[in-house]
Amino acid sequence: MARIFFSLVCFLPLLACSTSMSLEGAAARHPGGKLAVVSISANNFGDSLQGWNAARTSDLMGARVARMLKTAEKQLGTRWKVVPADGFVGKRSFQQQKGKEFDVGLAKLRNGMLPVFAGDRDQLIKARLEPGQAQALAKATGADLVAVIYSEWAVATGKFVPTAKALTKNVVSIYAANGEPVYHARKDQLGSQTLGAWGHVVVNEKTIDQWVESYDVALTTLLR
Repeated sequence: MARIFFSLVCFLPLLACSTSMSLEGAAARHPGGKLAVVSISANNFGDSLQGWNAARTSDLMGARVARMLKTAEKQLGTRWKVVPADGFVGKRSFQQQKGKEFDVGLAKLRNGMLPVFAGDRDQLIKARLEPGQAQALAKATGADLVAVIYSEWAVATGKFVPTAKALTKNVVSIYAANGEPVYHARKDQLGSQTLGAWGHVVVNEKTIDQWVESYDVALTTLLR
């Protein structure tokens, strides 16, 4: 089982926020528009989480990623009018755009699962859409902008004090209806509670909220 070790010094660059575009600029260029979160996924980095396969296919994971989706819709709703995913997830024109299947956690909604649209791992971890995909998804959802969110889950273990905490790498990308990327940013965030030692951490109903809460904190930083 792979383990991830970080010294306290290494936490600092890892938890930095990187962004290549301004959210304020995107909002200014697309004021009053409608936005749809078309994909949100959670991934197990380097097989660092024990019990991932059981958790990934469970209602627990589907419900938690759906909660993560609602957090994103609420945050983005302060800048744009959000088109709720529940309203378009079951549309054939929307589901036809989905990409490859990956071993990731997806949002389980009332009318179906919110898929990923990546054709390869590079697109997945960068939350990237091809211009044609963004155009098709905007049309299928009736939105002026579409957002893709990726959250990679891992374990951070202190070098001198070998206790483990949840760690998430969170990426948000927003595209205009013409396929143009208008926002892209990443925030890595450490969980608040100790989950174990030496990297031996299981994702289950007792621990999963540490990754979800870590994502929530990161998303607030990226979208506030």
